[in-house]
Amino acid sequence: MKPVRRSKVVSMEEAASVVKDGMMVSIGGNHSHEAPSAFCRELVRRGVKNLTLVPSNAAGYQVDVLIGAGCVGSLYNSYCGLDYIGAAPNYRRFSESGRLKVVEFDEMGLMRGLKASAAGVAFFPLPDGFLGVDVWRANPEFYKVIADPFTGKKVVVMPPIRPQVCIIHVPQCDMYGNAIEPGVFDDILHQAADHVIVTTDEIVPVEYIQAHHTEVTLIGKFVDAIVKVPYGAHPGQCSGRYTHDEDHMKEYQLAGKDDASFAKFLEKYVHGKTNEQYLEAVGLSRLLKLKYY
Repeated sequence: MKPVRRSKVVSMEEAASVVKDGMMVSIGGNHSHEAPSAFCRELVRRGVKNLTLVPSNAAGYQVDVLIGAGCVGSLYNSYCGLDYIGAAPNYRRFSESGRLKVVEFDEMGLMRGLKASAAGVAFFPLPDGFLGVDVWRANPEFYKVIADPFTGKKVVVMPPIRPQVCIIHVPQCDMYGNAIEPGVFDDILHQAADHVIVTTDEIVPVEYIQAHHTEVTLIGKFVDAIVKVPYGAHPGQCSGRYTHDEDHMKEYQLAGKDDASFAKFLEKYVHGKTNEQYLEAVGLSRLLKLKYY
């Protein structure tokens, strides 16, 4: 008898319940584009603590909001900022004050560590030029120098980085987890973790995914849960759906100047609110201006 595939669509609350204090969690998105922002706000509401975050090689709002809410103990970091808006305020404040442990990576090293996990190999080599930079000296816990068994030359290598949970946002996904993700490295993240949660602006029929199979980058067999979240990447961009919310980003950056002002921001937009109530607080007229037509 042919097995029947099961829908992986669940509520936000059910998906988020998997994330526990002290876990290593990878967060998708590049800068604040295609970021699982709504899911990160749900983790803030839940009061999760002492996470080790492993973002893509350029993190933004989705990581900074968790830092500012006191959810993060350690950050694997090659960049965290708000793109042209400027610095990520909570990342700066928490790292400068010693409340956040920052584990330094270069962009390629971080992604190669995740690739090693996805490939199931013991380590992943980096190009020869890495012997001439200092990052492997600054982070000897991860970067090691070994002899190439074929040539005897020195080579810098990275061990696997294996998050317990991975969270990704996509514009479109079917009920089984096959998704069209417009190329921001999340195709690597979802194969490098133990448990994968995908949030999506739209759940499309399987037939649509089949008709666009060459665009599929997230494979359903690696996905454990799917959450439908309209405007789930806001205030970041979601390809083909809406652009980033510059005004909200500037409001966010200003609020992150100190603990008191950021606590007020969280009360206004996050604590005690569903995603729908968050969107109402942002304002329908603003959201409509962001849409691509």
